[in-house]
Amino acid sequence: MTATLPTLDLARAPAALFFYGLAGAGKTHVGRLVTRLSGRFFYDADDDISAAMRLALAEQRPFTEAMRDEYFPRVARRILSLQQQHGTLVVTQGVYKQRHRDYLLAQVADMEMLCVECSQVVLQQRLSVRAQGISSGSAAALLADFEQPPAGMKVLRNDGQDADIIRQLNAWYGH
Repeated sequence: MTATLPTLDLARAPAALFFYGLAGAGKTHVGRLVTRLSGRFFYDADDDISAAMRLALAEQRPFTEAMRDEYFPRVARRILSLQQQHGTLVVTQGVYKQRHRDYLLAQVADMEMLCVECSQVVLQQRLSVRAQGISSGSAAALLADFEQPPAGMKVLRNDGQDADIIRQLNAWYGH
């Protein structure tokens, strides 16, 4: 028997909610949960990474600045296009550098970025059972690259309980 989840209330949420954070933090899970409960369109920006970025992941290397500088304008254009098509959406992607988060926020009106975090134990467990996506080795290579969000930014704790995720979102965006 599964527990009934609280109702998700996004009455005060912007048109686009962008979940970012370390590999294994649960960005995609949170994004899909919000999509399922709200009807927002879901966009995993990893779908648009370049061939060079895919190769870097396969070789367990971090992305270069040039790779990122080419990538994030593409993501911004895609978000703007999806906003026009769907109105409200959920976006997920790591966005390891603060300057790229700032860039996206400057390009896309009515969007907020939320950092998804979990405990180190949960993070390692999630990465160890992955059959697809980023490997533990790639995640380790990227870890040193991740810049923590500045003070005052929303950080969503995701240690695996959907009801806790919903409660956090409701506290920020509910009536």
